[in-house]
Amino acid sequence: MKKIAVYSFTENGKLLGEKLSRLNSEIDHFYNAKTAGGIRSLIPDDFKNRDALIFISSTGIAVRMIRDYIQDKTQDPAVLVIDDMGRFVISLLSGHLGGANALTEKIASAIGAVSVITTASDGRNIEAVDLFAQKNNYAILSMEDAKIITALMVDGKAVGFYSEDKVSPINYPNLFVLQDEDFNSNLPAVKFTSNLQSVKEEKKLEGLIIVSNKKRETVSALSGSLPMVHLVPKNLNLGIGLKKGVDKETLAETVRLALDSINKDLKAVKAIASIELKQNEKGLLDFAKELNISPVFFSESQIEKIEDNFEKSDFVKKTVGVYNVSAPSAFLLGGKIILDKFKHEGVTVSAAEDMV
Repeated sequence: MKKIAVYSFTENGKLLGEKLSRLNSEIDHFYNAKTAGGIRSLIPDDFKNRDALIFISSTGIAVRMIRDYIQDKTQDPAVLVIDDMGRFVISLLSGHLGGANALTEKIASAIGAVSVITTASDGRNIEAVDLFAQKNNYAILSMEDAKIITALMVDGKAVGFYSEDKVSPINYPNLFVLQDEDFNSNLPAVKFTSNLQSVKEEKKLEGLIIVSNKKRETVSALSGSLPMVHLVPKNLNLGIGLKKGVDKETLAETVRLALDSINKDLKAVKAIASIELKQNEKGLLDFAKELNISPVFFSESQIEKIEDNFEKSDFVKKTVGVYNVSAPSAFLLGGKIILDKFKHEGVTVSAAEDMV
């Protein structure tokens, strides 16, 4: 459930704010002009810790209140403005990733107001790249690339779409869905060949959207001179075995090298796991925190049930109670094992890929 703060500055605004609070259970704080300390003093903390801020005021008041705290569309909360007569609901900030556009429509419908959404893609019924990525839980390797491709779509340019993931393509009328044969190779081969060049000329392609968990360098090589946005599906599960006391830096380096060996991007990592014995290893916990992932720890009995399917080590058995930690852990997270074992500096990494 979202956390939403509402601010009002007039008597009419106060009444409207009270009405909104009754209609939307996600509104957990409502402040008015008589709030102790003043509304301005609340903005820094609310901007950082709330999902949405709603100003029942003029747009000028809202802009002056938030201007010092705006950072980036991937971090900023949704900001809405409602006039105190309840006639218009305006999506002011973070329309896509922050959810301001969707919240604007929801609130406008609830109070019988007109929604005002000014993002160019929405006005043309085009699904923006950042919203498409958010909906499908894809990482965007470059927000600038996403901006460039969305701008091409707004201008009606032809855009190619290639995906390793079985997902409905982005909603855009001038989109051309590309297959492996359009590259004259499977994606891992890294060949920009005459096939895509001919498709580019035939369809007048001016940009590419590529959904792949492969490394940026591999995907970039496919685009040639075409602008391209690389979206990374989170579909890799890592099993990790490590010696006691391994630090975060060593673990991070080993994971990077392991993923490099199978041409996968770190952003594709969805989950990591190890054995319960390692649940207090600081290096592992710190690494998981850096990836914004809650690590999973399997018991000896869970691993023992499947360990016969993997390579066995008597040393590991003597040390931690099972014959293998990394591969069974990756397998238990789900997917097909695509990296059985990668060892480096006291760390062992295995990887499983969710099948689509």
